[in-house]
Amino acid sequence: MELRLKDGKYDSIGARLRTVSGAEELAQRVMMKLAARRGSFWPLPDYGSRLYRLVSGERPKDRELAVRQYVAEALSDESGVTLTDVQISYPSDDTMRLRLYFSWSGGSFSTDQIIRS
Repeated sequence: MELRLKDGKYDSIGARLRTVSGAEELAQRVMMKLAARRGSFWPLPDYGSRLYRLVSGERPKDRELAVRQYVAEALSDESGVTLTDVQISYPSDDTMRLRLYFSWSGGSFSTDQIIRS
């Protein structure tokens, strides 16, 4: 069981912090790992992903393969979680939206990641 995050802050009811478990806990943990820049948290240098490199570092035709590689790298310690589908869209010139679909032993979930150049 982990503390629940809402809009990047711990979620509470009054003075009591809320928690998450099961699929919600796994989805929250996955989103945090994908949103963090790999190497930016010095106590855990392998924490995070390299998804931020996609806008300027990968050719458009190679992006889906890169997404799959970066997600696998970021989630290498999450047993039983499988990336099943990737959808890439471009809401603006400097923004890429990733919709990532996962399966795991308890079901499935999806997450959105916004990458800005």
